[in-house]
Amino acid sequence: MRTRPLSSAVKPGPLLVSVVGTAEGSQAAAAALACAIAVEERAALLFDVGVAGRPRPTVLASSQARELEERFAAELPEARSAARGVLCRVSLPEPPALAGALEAAGGCPCVVHAPPELLHESVDLLPRPCGVVLRAELASDLSLTALAVGDLRSRGLWVRVLKRPLGWIAARRALAGALPGTANGGLPPRLLTGLRDERGQALILALGGVLALIAAVLALVAIAGAVAGKGRVQRAADLAAVSAARSMRDDLPRLLAPARLPGGAPNPARMEKRDYLERARLAAAEASVANGVAAGRVRVRFPDRASFAPLRARAIVSARLELGREAGAPVVASATAEAAPPGIAAAGETTQASGGGYGGALARRQGEGMRPDVAAAFDRMAAAATAAGHSLLVTSGFRSDAEQAELFAANPDPTWVAPPGRSLHRCATELDLGPPSAYAWLAANAGRFGFVKRYSWEDWHFGYEGGPPPCSTAGDSVEAAGAVTGGGGDGRLAGSDGLPSFVPDRYRAPLSRAASRWNVSAVLLAAQLMAESNFDPDAVSPAGAQGIAQFIPSTAAAYGLRDPFDPEAAIDAQARLMADLLEQFGSPQLALAAYNAGPAPVSACGCVPDYPETQAYVARILALLEGTGASLAPPLEVRLVA
Repeated sequence: MRTRPLSSAVKPGPLLVSVVGTAEGSQAAAAALACAIAVEERAALLFDVGVAGRPRPTVLASSQARELEERFAAELPEARSAARGVLCRVSLPEPPALAGALEAAGGCPCVVHAPPELLHESVDLLPRPCGVVLRAELASDLSLTALAVGDLRSRGLWVRVLKRPLGWIAARRALAGALPGTANGGLPPRLLTGLRDERGQALILALGGVLALIAAVLALVAIAGAVAGKGRVQRAADLAAVSAARSMRDDLPRLLAPARLPGGAPNPARMEKRDYLERARLAAAEASVANGVAAGRVRVRFPDRASFAPLRARAIVSARLELGREAGAPVVASATAEAAPPGIAAAGETTQASGGGYGGALARRQGEGMRPDVAAAFDRMAAAATAAGHSLLVTSGFRSDAEQAELFAANPDPTWVAPPGRSLHRCATELDLGPPSAYAWLAANAGRFGFVKRYSWEDWHFGYEGGPPPCSTAGDSVEAAGAVTGGGGDGRLAGSDGLPSFVPDRYRAPLSRAASRWNVSAVLLAAQLMAESNFDPDAVSPAGAQGIAQFIPSTAAAYGLRDPFDPEAAIDAQARLMADLLEQFGSPQLALAAYNAGPAPVSACGCVPDYPETQAYVARILALLEGTGASLAPPLEVRLVA
């Protein structure tokens, strides 16, 4: 097999193996690669960085591996070594010990295995040239992997990505120091050219040979080309913004918790807004550092900082390109992420289906479109799955005929991909779900929520049969169910009247009366008032909205509210308006959007319109309800919006 050198006229260096994200199998891959490079020397060293215990030896070990074990026992007693097959495995508790271990190795070929948190520290200790192999799941960690590859290549390292782990038997053989895929542990045909002398030849790493060695079980994939500097900076900004928004989503219940317990004592669960934002800022910095970007290069801003419950984070990453003619050129990238309820379309997302099949409004869950009744059923199923220990993922929803044609062109096998015009995904009733660990639960429970498994050979594909038939006229006009009515029976909330404890005492009785009179949830009304005015009866907005419920004069007049600054009268008018909007739109999200933006834009798209103020308004109220235990919508999801 022809091979290609890493570089020329340089002294050979070691190979480092690590992992990206949640991937598994990096240690077995390191052992397999060490076995492969042991072909000519009959032994190789495998350094395990960050491991304190001594590896167990094996009865069968080559004489060369045992000699290495004895050498390390004599020259580097603080390292724990053991001969295993053709390998001498050495445990190094901390990366600084790697320098002495490499010196003790002499000219013996070696592979270094390091966990992700010690990757950069280990790389800095390796002589050049050296190669890096990253074990990664590209389906889930593509951006993170690309960022890691780009950073390592910017340091002058040769990098490859392993997209699949070894099989169980091959992994066991590799860890025992035997070459995977051989029946008797013997060595396969030469996979490496060996180490050249120092007169100008480099170490030639035949990763194609390793692929043959593992017999297609271990696939090696190179990220095509060097990752562009600007692309790496943008990905760093994306990851920082998402991490900050995720922190805000997770801490939101503590931010919204009442300052005092019902008895008057300070609430230890309460988080002040300054701490809430600082934790989000730190999360962005930690994500940056974990992905090779200095924390000092990342600035985090909060566009809705003035709100009582900020939900947006903007990350700005400043760097300098060090590639070719653009060396030293400054580059700045930014990204904005938000925590928002599912169903609120991000900028640029389609809210009305078109292109064949279904032609109605699209609800969105995890970025995928579906019919509104399908989304409501999925919410119920996802909640039940969460209670059973499974977090459902939506990997595909509505697809137009054009999108299906593109997918079919890439995978022209009708057994797996339906031809354009024949896929039920065009009807917005079909969902491809995951993760694989939830397949058994879905098969046993999806029917309770109206979903059926469409095909026996597709464990992930479920269609909704609890409403109008797919691609029907009735399906095009379906509306989401779930209007919030009733006098407020929110027994899980603090207070004997079922209202959350953040409601001031003077407004508890007016809220209960208005909710009962107009058959609207008192908790929903209370959350609105918190978001609208923080229960300030004298509040006036820059746009002219007045009073505790922030009525504009024309709407106040239409609902017979003579004085918007009269809190009891304003609460009653608020309840009446919300009752009308809930009846008109059928869901709390749309009713709240119409309260903020007016009914016309909501009716026009059948969605929360793409107004930042309105989207933030709906998100904050639903998040407030979620934090108090009266969730009227699925949990917030984090997504990039710019």
